[in-house]
Amino acid sequence: MKLSLDPTPYMKDLILIGGGHAHVHVLKMWGMQPVPGVQLTLITRDLNTPYSGMLPGHIAGHYTREDCHIDLTRLAHFAGARLVHTEACGLDPVQRTVSCKDGRPPLPYDVLSLDIGSSPSAGVVGGHEVGITPVKPIDGLSGRWDDLLERARAWPVG
Repeated sequence: MKLSLDPTPYMKDLILIGGGHAHVHVLKMWGMQPVPGVQLTLITRDLNTPYSGMLPGHIAGHYTREDCHIDLTRLAHFAGARLVHTEACGLDPVQRTVSCKDGRPPLPYDVLSLDIGSSPSAGVVGGHEVGITPVKPIDGLSGRWDDLLERARAWPVG
């Protein structure tokens, strides 16, 4: 975390769950103009998040996996945010807390934002498995793409 010379005590807790595009932007903007009195916390399962705008270029072979990912540890440090590397697994809107899979005590919040992406059902249509490679969840696309390339390379020619 950044060493803050601002003597303002933290009065509010803003928790971001997930490292999606919106939270990446919040972290960037917060690093440029933090809000006095607000503790920013990022809870994320992954320390590197894919930038979906570059994934077509990755599939085309123009970019490596590393080129297409944002380092959330560095970004959280830039923002002066607490980084909690775990998965959120529960919300208590009455107590205003977030429970985490790693067993730590629930984290209190005043404001909470969710940016965890989606995981649509794919691969089965009408009870039959179909040969598709889904884009979402986006954090696993690179691995699914690598698997698809390996299967394509194994196909007999001619």
